[in-house]
Amino acid sequence: MMPIAHGLGPRRRGCAWAHAALALLAGSCALLSSPPAKAEWLTGASRAISCVDSASPDAPVTSYAYGPRAQATLGGDLAFYRRLQQNSGFRWGGSALLAFEDATRHAPLPGETLRSAFELSLAWSWTDFAARALGPNRELEWTIALGRHSAQPIGDYTLGDRYHSDDVPFGAGGGYLATDVALRAPFAGRGSTFVRLGARAYTNLAPDLVGAHEASDLIADSLHEGAKYQALLELGLRYSASPRLEPLLGLYFDLIAPHDDQAKMLALARLLVGAALPGQSWELTPFTAVEVGRGEGIAINRSELRWSGGVRLYAR
Repeated sequence: MMPIAHGLGPRRRGCAWAHAALALLAGSCALLSSPPAKAEWLTGASRAISCVDSASPDAPVTSYAYGPRAQATLGGDLAFYRRLQQNSGFRWGGSALLAFEDATRHAPLPGETLRSAFELSLAWSWTDFAARALGPNRELEWTIALGRHSAQPIGDYTLGDRYHSDDVPFGAGGGYLATDVALRAPFAGRGSTFVRLGARAYTNLAPDLVGAHEASDLIADSLHEGAKYQALLELGLRYSASPRLEPLLGLYFDLIAPHDDQAKMLALARLLVGAALPGQSWELTPFTAVEVGRGEGIAINRSELRWSGGVRLYAR
């Protein structure tokens, strides 16, 4: 595999990712060949157990928060196609996020760094199987996805920090293949809880697994990949206090293994507490969040305790 890996230039590897995306789409089209009980296009979320309640900083929502510096996101999540049956469902969809953050200044609007996240996913959900295996009114979902995360400064901004040998470059982003399993269960009659466990394998991991370390380095450098793999855990709780008020709580944890063996392992923990105000087609959620460690982004090599307060908005 070494000669083949060394022969791939950045354009050829970009084509490889395009082919992988086409393969994912082809697989989804094959699944659509059976007559659906209920088929819908361009409606709803890309997953039955939606990501919009997630405490992850990469949740695909539109938001603004401040503390200790300004943060703003533009995000969306959509099922391109979904087939819903009585006891199961299939969704082909995607999500996108642009996140603007300040790393040093304290201006009301962020303008120093930018993160982007894009994902194309296939998700299968089961209610009957989950009810028999785990209890009544449970829902189980399995998702596979192709995605890309990146981070860059805005304009000519630089952190100005001294470089250390254990720093993780490129904001720990890159292209990845991901999978996760999520379970939703009822809570106290009028609420629900969910748990999601997932993993991401970045492009440079594949040649590394077969000993092609030089090819792995070349891929990581040319595709700007600072991470090798990532594990994540999410927990969430939402309670329907009234038709217009639904308090929610979210916990998010992730571990990022860097591509460079000398770089440090990165960890992030984030707690989000909010109150969802559902409307006819939109939902507004004032929230406060506390996080420690560092997730993806230009300032990934700074570990600190951060508190922020803000508001999230997304389509229902």
